[in-house]
Amino acid sequence: MTMLTWEQLKGRRDILGRIDWELTPGQAFEAFQIKGAEGWRHRSLGEAYYFYLSVWRGERRVLLVRRGIKESEVIAEAPVPTQLLEDLAAEAAGQDMPRGQIAINQAVGQWLRRELEG
Repeated sequence: MTMLTWEQLKGRRDILGRIDWELTPGQAFEAFQIKGAEGWRHRSLGEAYYFYLSVWRGERRVLLVRRGIKESEVIAEAPVPTQLLEDLAAEAAGQDMPRGQIAINQAVGQWLRRELEG
């Protein structure tokens, strides 16, 4: 699948209905890499859709990703307001995270849901 625009994503109820709002990048890594004590909770998933903040090499992008056992794919980028991105990055500073991927916080999650429901 090619990456969707934000407006295209809003029309894709088949994807929106599958977003796991609780799944973090760390949990997804454990579940799909079959590592870690907590991975068992998500191992039955064929694939999962979830958002995270990418801070890889200094970027600040909220991405929706589809992750499966063999691959992961970026589905869309969310146009989250800069202040929310900066607040989330500051809140997560120093946390152990998989390769520059930060779990979204409540404020970003609420913003995403409002945008996608509209």
